[in-house]
This record gives sequence, structure tokens and C-alpha cells, in this order.
Amino acid sequence: MRQRPLATVNRLSDPDILSFAATDQANSNHLVNEEEALARARAQPDSSNPIWITFSVDDRDNPRNFPRWKKWYITALVSYYNFLASTGASGYTNASAGISQTYHVSREVSTLGMSMFVFGFALGPLLLAPLSEYYGRRPIYVVSLFVLFIFQLPIALAPNIGTILICRLLGGIGGSVALTNAGGSISDIWTRDENGYAMMYYALFSVASQPLSLAMTGYISQDLGWRWVFWWQMIVFGVSWLITLIYMPETRHSSVLERKARRVRKMLAKEGFGDAAVLEQISDAHNHGRKRSLHRLFARNLTRPFKFLFTEPITIGAAAYLGFIYAMLFMFNESFSLVFGNNHNFNTGESGLSFLGVVVGAVLAACCHPLQEHYYRKRVAQNDGKGVPEARMWTACVGAFFMPISLFWFAWTSFKSVPWIVPIIASAFWGAGIFIVTLAMLNYLVDSYQTYSASALAGANVVRNALGAVFPLFTDQMYNAMGYEWAGTFVACLSLLFVPLPIWWFWRGERLRLRSPWAREHFDQSEDNPH
Repeated sequence: MRQRPLATVNRLSDPDILSFAATDQANSNHLVNEEEALARARAQPDSSNPIWITFSVDDRDNPRNFPRWKKWYITALVSYYNFLASTGASGYTNASAGISQTYHVSREVSTLGMSMFVFGFALGPLLLAPLSEYYGRRPIYVVSLFVLFIFQLPIALAPNIGTILICRLLGGIGGSVALTNAGGSISDIWTRDENGYAMMYYALFSVASQPLSLAMTGYISQDLGWRWVFWWQMIVFGVSWLITLIYMPETRHSSVLERKARRVRKMLAKEGFGDAAVLEQISDAHNHGRKRSLHRLFARNLTRPFKFLFTEPITIGAAAYLGFIYAMLFMFNESFSLVFGNNHNFNTGESGLSFLGVVVGAVLAACCHPLQEHYYRKRVAQNDGKGVPEARMWTACVGAFFMPISLFWFAWTSFKSVPWIVPIIASAFWGAGIFIVTLAMLNYLVDSYQTYSASALAGANVVRNALGAVFPLFTDQMYNAMGYEWAGTFVACLSLLFVPLPIWWFWRGERLRLRSPWAREHFDQSEDNPH
């Protein structure tokens, strides 16, 4: 294994980094595959030398050696989890007016139900990430999706608004598994230079699911009543949970290797080789015989994301930009209803269909992704096969302009006299812009921080979902006070502030990575480990 520069290690104080640096220099002779571990233990039953089990070259248990069809099946499934999370969050919008009438509460109070779900998105990863690291990805998918599924029942039968708000928060925590685990699952099964298209599908589901769910739930709420939105969600979530329970394999490398080590210890114990102390020397290559502590995992996952959020310029920039995008997505949930409902007399179902322009824009942008992927692979080839994170930002330099263009366009075509199709066309450019930028940002964070990317993504996720939860609470007031055109102009001007960010990272991102003690560890981009 490559030894990290001593100067870099000395400048770092995090105990996990120091521990990682120490194990990085460990004797590679301890690393063996499952069959070699059995042979060595049988040949030397009294040896106290540690044995660390890793994957063999063509190991069928290695998620990166799964058949290609299985990789795409897992990619499609974890990307689909984004749809579940988004329909749980946004589908509520079409039920909000009915909830307000049923319980005689203001529109702001009923809108709080959507915000509580998104607050669950912010809190969930802080809880689920350490649990996933400890128990593996599959158990967390199964339990979290069951939580998302079961808490639709009390909402559909809710006797009061308080029940809805509490259950929405708990459902959001369950739905946040898509944010916590899905990207890691893709990293588990695809190598760095293969995962471009997999991440494209993941990002497409992230962007398109929210407007698509609004289109699907609009007529359900209008024709069957608001409670049927949650009955429908319960059916969809329940079927998805069953599919996950039956067909979702474990992909976290450390969990698979731990299972291998446990199998070796069990076989040797059954054959009578070695005492308990000797068998305990057989461990997986990730833990190196160390006892894992759930308390330590929680402490790290509750503190490190905030450390990144306040000290890492790359994470700060990504959090601000993704937070703005997410805030605008949820603000559109409210503003589309105002513009198309009040100005064009759309009913609830038709207002839901108006979001399909965003979906079309995201799909068209995804169709152009091969250009980005070709450019990235070209840059990698020029860099002797090593990764080039800045190359991920190539199309984002253009995509960043789509957002202010679409927002200005939407704002000044919101008049009653302008045909309804014109602002919908404008929303397609918004969908294209957020798809391109979101995909680039996620890839750049993962490539830059690699081993520590989960912490960077968690920090960005807290900001993104906090803003997404807050902005809808004042959308109605802002649009009614400022007028539809000037309120739209205001958010368009905000989007202009972010246009230079991807351009800056494309040209000067290397300097930012060099200044970061966390990104500097992976600066030469020669590693490709799952995250």
C-alpha cells in the first residue's frame, strides 16, 4: 500500500486519520483471501500472527465483481429509493389544502407537514450513517423503508394535525436512507471510472422524482381526497420494502469481509483448530482486528460533518449551492400552484402535471451526459489513469447558467396574458440546470474526499435539507407580497451568485484540494476505494 506523506499526517489531529495512516503501513503479508486464511490457520494452528481477510482477484463475493446485470439492478433499485423519498416529501403538497380544510388550520401550518418530512431528511443521515457502517447497508435499507412505509398509516387515519406532523418527521427519517446509503451502494459496486453513468441515473432520479411525484398525486388528491395520497404512498412504499427485503444484497465491502472472517472462524472452530484467542486474530481487512464501537461511530458521524461544514471551502460551497437548489425545488411546490392555479385556473391535477416540464428538462440533460463522461475519461487518460475531480465540473460550467435563465424566464412569463406553456418551457431549463449541477457537485465531493466523502456529503445534506424545509414556509407570503414576477426575479438574482462556483472549481479546484488536509490525502487520485 502507498504510504502517505509524513508531513500531511503530522498536520492532522483527527484520531481516525492517524489510525488509518498507521494501518496503511501494516505488513501486507497479513492480507489473505478466505481460502488462504483457512490454509494458513490449519498449517499454523498456534500462531498468534493476525490474519486479515480481503477479497481475491475474481472473488464472486466482491460487489465490484457482481455480474453487470446485477450491478445495474442494484443501481436502479437504490436510485428508485430517491423516488420514494421524493414522493414522500412532495406528494404531501397536493394534500396540503385538504388537510388545512379538514383540521381548520392555516395554509402555513399545513405546509409544515412537508417541512417536517424534509427536516427528517436532515436528521436521518446523522443517525443512519453510523448504523450503516456498523450493521451494513442492507439492514438499514430494510428497517428504514419499513419506517417510511408504516408511518403512512397513522397519517392516512390521522385524527388531528399533530399526528400528521409527528409522523411526517419520523417518515422523513426513514426516507432519508436514500440520501445516506444510495451513493455508497453505487460506490460499492462500480469503480471510480465506471460509475459515471450509474451516478447519472441516481442524479436523474434525485432531480426528476419530486416533480414526477407531484404530477402523480395531483389527481389522486383531487378525485379521491387527500387521505388517499397517503394510502397510495403506503402501497408503493410497502411493495418497495418487500422487494428490498427479498432481493437487496449486502454491498458494503467491510460488512461482506466481516461475514467472510466470521465464516472462517466458525469453520476452524468446528474443525478444532486454535483456541478462542487465536481465532480472534482472524479479522477482516477493514477492521484489522480492532473492536468496532457504535458509540465512537456516532461521535464521529455527529461531529465530523459539521467540522467539514465549517472548515472545508469545498464542502461549504457545495452545501450552499445544493441548499439553494433544494430550497428552490420545494419553493416551486408552492409557487407553481400559485402561478398556474391563480393565473391559469389549473385545478389540483393540472397543477401537478405542470411540473413535468422540469422532468423533461432533466431527462434531456441526462441524454447529453455521454459528452461529460467522454470528457472525463479523456482527462483521466491524459493523467496516466488517475482521477481528475475538476473534469467532473465541465458541463456544470454551462449548466449553472441554465438556472438563472430559467428563473428570469419563468418570473416574467407568469402573467395571465402569457400562455401557460411558456413558463413550463422555462421550467425545463431549470430541470436541465439542476440535474447537471447536482451531478457534478456530488461527483466532485466524492472524488475530492474519497474516504471522507461521506462526512462531506453529510455536511452538505444538513444544509440542503434544512433550507428545503424552511423556504416553503414563507413562499406564499413572499409571492403575494412581492408579486409573482418580482418574487421570481429575486430568486433568479440569488441563483446568479452561484454561477461562478463551478467555473472556479473547474479551473482552480486543485488549489482548493491542496489546501484541505482531508482532500490532500487523496490528491494524487491513485486510489479507488468504496465510500
